[in-house]
Parts: sequence; structure tokens; C-alpha cells
Amino acid sequence: MKHIKRKFLFHEHLKNNESLKNNINFVTQEGLDEGFLKSNAKDNFTIIETDLNERIFSFIHNNNGIHTIIPVPDFALVNFDFAYKLNLDRIKLKKELLELLSNLNQQNEVSSTSAYGFYGTATTCLICLFTSLECFINDIIPDMYEYKIISNRKTEIYNKSQIQYSISFDDKITKVLPNALHKNFFQKPTPLNIHIHNLKKIRNEIIHTKSDKTGKLHVETLKTLLKFKYDETFKAVFDFFNFYKESYIEECPCENNW
Repeated sequence: MKHIKRKFLFHEHLKNNESLKNNINFVTQEGLDEGFLKSNAKDNFTIIETDLNERIFSFIHNNNGIHTIIPVPDFALVNFDFAYKLNLDRIKLKKELLELLSNLNQQNEVSSTSAYGFYGTATTCLICLFTSLECFINDIIPDMYEYKIISNRKTEIYNKSQIQYSISFDDKITKVLPNALHKNFFQKPTPLNIHIHNLKKIRNEIIHTKSDKTGKLHVETLKTLLKFKYDETFKAVFDFFNFYKESYIEECPCENNW
């Protein structure tokens, strides 16, 4: 897998000329100047049409009196992209770490720095990858969908906003999405969906690190990070995205292989 094609917020709506909920200012690249930025700074949001006819949702930022326009990335994709880049760094750091520590005469500050670098890069990579998954799941829940939990004594009804805040990740992927979209990526256990469950597990262990006076929990986490199936998990998340939204995530067509 190579790096992905960059896309910005509402890219599908704008590509298909669908209107957004708010009446947002529109400007071509040629019409973008300081006068436009100042006159539209109060409204804040704007859509830029580039020379390649791509429409990009953006906002105007006042940086101490200097107005700049900032494109808003699709957060699911930008987190996936950043996780991908961190994974490249992780591969190099793991190799460096194990090569240094295999030489018993090099147990020094350099090897200690490598251990710090590997842990920080590996954990941030997995956190970003899981965040991309959460962003995507919350986004594809239909706006008017209601999720119902029915028991003998009561019926609980959640709208989209409430689902995002109150329903667990596991219930979203195994109950909410199948019910709302009539498709179930987790209908049968497969190597792909097992990787997503493993991603959630290690992410939770990282985010909710517990105190341990023996060091055992910390060692187990590091062992998991060293052996974790990163490439397979990236593939699982990639396929999960496109299972629910065809061609949502795409490998970049450029010649650069990084």
C-alpha cells in the first residue's frame, strides 16, 4: 500500500455539485485576494474552486490582522494519512532499535533514545489510525437515523448526535451501522475484521494506560507494539472504508512511492 489521495471535507457533495446546509461563500482561485478575505471574514466559511476545478471547503482565519484561508481536510482521511507516514517512521525506528540492542556493547544513550522514538511513533501511529476509523463511522451514520434499544421495561431512542457520544465503538460497528446502512462488515469473523478489533484493543491500552508496580503491563504493551500487524491493519481499515463508501479512500496515482 502507498500513500493515499488527499480529499477535503464535503468533497463528495462538492464534487457532485450538491448544496451544503449553510449558504457558503464561493470563490475561484483567481478571485481570491485580501479584499475577499476581509469582506468575508465574518462569515468565515468559504469554498475555493481551484484551477483543476476541484472545490475545497475552507475557512478564513484572522492571524493577528492577517487573513488567511485554510482548507479543511477530511478528518478520517487526514488521520489515516498521518498514521501511514508515522508507520514508515516506525519501521525504520524498529529496525534501528533492534540492530542497536542486538549489540550488547551499544547499550547507551543512543539505544535509549531509539526506544523512546519507537514507542512514541508506534503509539501515535495506532492512535491516529483508530481515530480515522472513529471519524469515518460517525460521519456515515445517516443524519435522520434513530437507533433503538428495546427491552421489556423500556425503549431507548438515540439520534445521530446521541449515538456519536453515547454508543460504544463495538455497538456502532456491529449494531448501528448494519441497521442503518443494511450492510455488515463484521457479519462473519475474518482476518480483516479481527485486525480492527485488535487495533481497538491496543489503542485502549495506550490511551488508558494503567499503573503497574511490576512493569509487566508496560512490557506487554511494548511487546504488542513490536509484534503488531501494522500493514494488515491498515489494509483492514482501508477495506472497511470502501465497504461502506465505494472509492472513499484511494491510493494516490502519483509516481512517488512513500
